[in-house]
Amino acid sequence: MNRLKTVSILTAALTALGACQVFEDPSPEQISIQLSGSNGTQVMAIYSQIFTAGVDEAGVTLVQVADADTVFQVLPIDTIVDIAASRQMFLQVETMPNDTVDVDVQIRIDSRSVLSRSGLIFPGIPWRYVYQFNRPLTQFVEVVL
Repeated sequence: MNRLKTVSILTAALTALGACQVFEDPSPEQISIQLSGSNGTQVMAIYSQIFTAGVDEAGVTLVQVADADTVFQVLPIDTIVDIAASRQMFLQVETMPNDTVDVDVQIRIDSRSVLSRSGLIFPGIPWRYVYQFNRPLTQFVEVVL
């Protein structure tokens, strides 16, 4: 009888754990990027999943990009990037030499919102976003391309 009771308790516990999503893989699969504002304005976007990043003693995230895709895009930007294999992504958005761009940025990892911000992107001062799964990073980013 004790054995039946133990099996029943163990089965109930495993069922509860399964319902709590304990056994699901939390690894990210996609990043959704939305940049809106100053519609019709052209920007240069650099996307990379092949880079190294770390935080130095001063609290600055240093990023060294090994390979990237550079594209000229017209705002608004609404794209989804598959990051299931790399579990990381770097994005840099720059304006054209004489443009200041007012943007609203929304970034989601899978279905979870991780960034919602508005502001200006000035010529010569790019906006950057770095994501690495299970790695602490800072808002201050320096990049070597």
